[in-house]
Amino acid sequence: MYVQTIDRIRQGKGRIRKCKIDYLFYSLVDVIVDHYMDVLDTMGTKVESIDNQLMKTLKRDTLETIYDMKRDMLYLRAIISPLKEIIIKLQKEEETQIMHESTNIYLKDLFDHVVQVNDAIDTYREMLASFIDFYMMLNSNAMNEVVKTLTIISTIFIPLTFISGVYGMVILYIILSLVLFVVNFNNLFNVLEF
Repeated sequence: MYVQTIDRIRQGKGRIRKCKIDYLFYSLVDVIVDHYMDVLDTMGTKVESIDNQLMKTLKRDTLETIYDMKRDMLYLRAIISPLKEIIIKLQKEEETQIMHESTNIYLKDLFDHVVQVNDAIDTYREMLASFIDFYMMLNSNAMNEVVKTLTIISTIFIPLTFISGVYGMVILYIILSLVLFVVNFNNLFNVLEF
């Protein structure tokens, strides 16, 4: 990560050799923030791919990926937030005499980059939260379709079941009544013949 900075120091290029330690500090932190931007660009690409994937299919893996990305964003935010506070404190001359006036200009630029990284993290976190909401909405819509299909099937079969149950019991009762009537009627004729 610091290879370019070390090479500039060894070759005597740039301001690192000419300036004091405060500029070296700025250069090293600037490299770190630049790498944060690269990481956020990669994560931005992943967020876009998740967005495209949500539009195509509804998979459980997508939800797991969203939660993993959201956790990564929280981790990055926890790393970058203290850096913002450190730069603010270093810019205040009355508190520290570490930074020279000539380096404060660079610190302002660095602070702007840190704010950009912080804003990008917040934007991606909000996008991921909306993806979770969208995923839940799609899942709910799929569940509603299943319930609608089951309701249609129930609407057809519940009346048929009721009718077959009522008439099935009544027909059985009618048949039993007829059998008993015939048996009793035969017994009545048998008694009358004697």
